[in-house]
Amino acid sequence: MTLAKLHGLCLCTCSRSDPIGAESRVRGSWLLAWVLWLQAWQVAAPCPGACVCYNEPKVTTSCPQQGLQAVPTDIPAASQRVFLHGNRIAHVPAASFRACHNLTILWLHSNTLAHIDAAAFAGLALLEQLDLSDNSQLRTVDPATFHGLGRLHTLHLDRCGLQELGPGLFRGLVALQYLYLQDNKLQALPDDTFRDLGNLTHLFLHGNRIPSVPERAFCGLHSLDRLLLHQNRVARVHPHAFRDLGRLMTLYLFANNLSVLPAEALAPLRALQYLRLNDNPWVCDCRARPLWAWLQQFRGSSSELPCSLPPHLAGRDLKRLAPTDLEGCTVGSRPSHPVWSSGPADEEPLGLPKCCQPDATDKASVLEAGSPASAGNALKGRVPSGDSMPSNGSGPRHINDSPFGTLPGSAKPPLTALRPEDSEPPGPPPTGPRRRPGCSRKNRTRSQCRLGQAGSGGGGAGDVEGSGALSSLACSLAPLGLALVLWTVFGPC
Repeated sequence: MTLAKLHGLCLCTCSRSDPIGAESRVRGSWLLAWVLWLQAWQVAAPCPGACVCYNEPKVTTSCPQQGLQAVPTDIPAASQRVFLHGNRIAHVPAASFRACHNLTILWLHSNTLAHIDAAAFAGLALLEQLDLSDNSQLRTVDPATFHGLGRLHTLHLDRCGLQELGPGLFRGLVALQYLYLQDNKLQALPDDTFRDLGNLTHLFLHGNRIPSVPERAFCGLHSLDRLLLHQNRVARVHPHAFRDLGRLMTLYLFANNLSVLPAEALAPLRALQYLRLNDNPWVCDCRARPLWAWLQQFRGSSSELPCSLPPHLAGRDLKRLAPTDLEGCTVGSRPSHPVWSSGPADEEPLGLPKCCQPDATDKASVLEAGSPASAGNALKGRVPSGDSMPSNGSGPRHINDSPFGTLPGSAKPPLTALRPEDSEPPGPPPTGPRRRPGCSRKNRTRSQCRLGQAGSGGGGAGDVEGSGALSSLACSLAPLGLALVLWTVFGPC
């Protein structure tokens, strides 16, 4: 009831002929006016000195960029919106807003927050928007901080310097639709972190340091529409990482460390329309064939996938290659363009190992499932579990070389990589054709073969081959030498 209506009511009651009734009505009207004045005073009177308070369109307490160093203690209890952004608030104590039961929007972004008490937002059951972004010193958030915010639909935690997501941090946020976690320092995606977020539609994780996407990273996100994972250090995606994302329409994985991506991971994305995979060091050999086949039948919009290896395909789009281009296996030492890496700048990438059988078809689709992830090197960590390091021999493949095997625990780098930079390879062996190093296992042990190789005195590939040939020749002439020695000693007798 407005004051004008109240005034009209007083005039009407005073004009009645019944003096007793008129007096009681006047008394009631004054009482009503007093109640309305109290309600108006409750909103306007306690407004903090550095803030502006107003009622339309919602009861609002606005204190942006006022140099505040603490949360005001006299925020009006009827406030529905509180704006405290752009100040120097470093700490949010427990129950800072305990009297604001009607609060729906709270902005604390662009402060100097370093700590938020676990019960700082206790009692805000109606809160819908919470913005804590641009607080680079926050780094960690207590897992109980957001408990009880059952109506929260937008949460900003971007640019906060977060290094981890504690277990249960988003538990109970069943109404959340927008979650902003970009431009932090996150180094992992823990299992089941987003399990309770069944209504989440937008998840922003770009600009972090995430090295891999595990199997249960996105469990429960059945309503997710947009997933941004670009500009991380993702070198491995589990084949089942996206199995709950049947409604996903946008997926960004560009500017990561991906050299292979299992097509099995993309198969559940039935609603996918926009896919960006550029700026990754793609290896375009038989391991890429399942992804190539998936891209041929994909009807949405996708970016180019420039190949990094093999060298003769560098720069070409994987999608536009012919099936015959994706044969055999590539062994390379360096991608053709820089990639995002968390390792030392001077760390040399390892060569890509041999992974495919000579007559492999689409068996490479299962190789990536067990590959280890390593963010410290652009190419390190992209070795599928069934791969072996390049070998000098051409013998039969070991059982651990199969797609389902594992690397032996004592795997050693090839000897050809041990030559010093300033050494020159020796000339060809003095006699006989060039042969591969080593002796038959029937007459020499591996240690004897290595001893023979070490005797050559050089560290290059040619040294190894030359010493191996000489050692083999020595093995064959040993009986003749022994016979000559015996004849020399016992011959005169």
